[in-house]
Amino acid sequence: MCFEDHYQELVAKVLPVIAAQLQLQGGKLPPHLREVTGSYLSRPGKCLRPVLLLLSCEAVGGDAEIALPVAAAVEMFHTWTLLHDDVIDHDSLRRGQETGHVRGARLGREDFQLPAKQAAEYGQSLAILAGDVLQGEVVHLLSTAAEIPAEKRLKLIAGLSGRLNPELLAGEQLDIEMACRPLESISEEEILEMMRLKTGVLLGFCAESGAIIGSSKDSDQGLPEALRQFGEFCGIAFQLQDDILGMTGTEEVLGKNIGSDLREGKRTLLLRKAWKQCTDKQRAELSAVLGNEQANSAELARATRIILESGALQQTSELAEQYQKKALDILQKALPDGTGRKNLQSWAALMIKRNR
Repeated sequence: MCFEDHYQELVAKVLPVIAAQLQLQGGKLPPHLREVTGSYLSRPGKCLRPVLLLLSCEAVGGDAEIALPVAAAVEMFHTWTLLHDDVIDHDSLRRGQETGHVRGARLGREDFQLPAKQAAEYGQSLAILAGDVLQGEVVHLLSTAAEIPAEKRLKLIAGLSGRLNPELLAGEQLDIEMACRPLESISEEEILEMMRLKTGVLLGFCAESGAIIGSSKDSDQGLPEALRQFGEFCGIAFQLQDDILGMTGTEEVLGKNIGSDLREGKRTLLLRKAWKQCTDKQRAELSAVLGNEQANSAELARATRIILESGALQQTSELAEQYQKKALDILQKALPDGTGRKNLQSWAALMIKRNR
């Protein structure tokens, strides 16, 4: 079976597990909270994270079927972070449709005739609560995955609550903090560390968890850690490509607002590299747009052109390729040649070779 077919086969196995969990959970929730909680999972994205977990499980000789509840859990974990992130970033589009808090605001207007300001607050509250619901369900899924030995389940829960959660939240906070600091005061190393925390650690957890579930007593005990590092490097490559697409993509393909990073003043590596190359006049033009929610389309287009013409795009693309290579080098050393390693290599290629 080719990689693309196997990828879709794994997605087809994990989505029903998520759907069943949402249905079970939905009966406990009020209608509005139920709708917002399931809004993103009812239109799933690429499912990169659960597929990585299942491929990692297979690569160390494990049975992916046993890992399905944990694969569903990491997709739910990713989803609660999106719900909260969209509130923080004031985004209105996710996967081509309204974000959770925007949907919640609409429900408040339609069902309770709330005025705009109160409806917006209602929507934000719903999105935050929906994220909290999903976070609780993640631990529930991990703790009740009966086919996984109890000591492995405890290890997964400890890794999630003791490392993944605080590191990912630290990355989110750094992202917010950097938008408040002068761009020239932020180093590229700081931005890369923020990317590792905000994006890389979850992919690292997925790869590590798959290896923990799939490994036997005779397995190389260093495999989970090696695959965790593989996942983190892939996460940085993914985020670098995401920043590129945020400048060069289209709203129709990406399914989210183009130019939102500039309006929110996001300190991306692409922007930092461009800033180094800019003239004082160009920096003044960029500064007028960064963090300015009222920036119009012409101003955004001009700022985008300055960034793209600076040479930063090529530099950022090359750096993404370097991180992808670091990840592949780890696989080369950690896993024997075979289908498992080849599938993870193909998965890693998706970090860069994508248009959304």
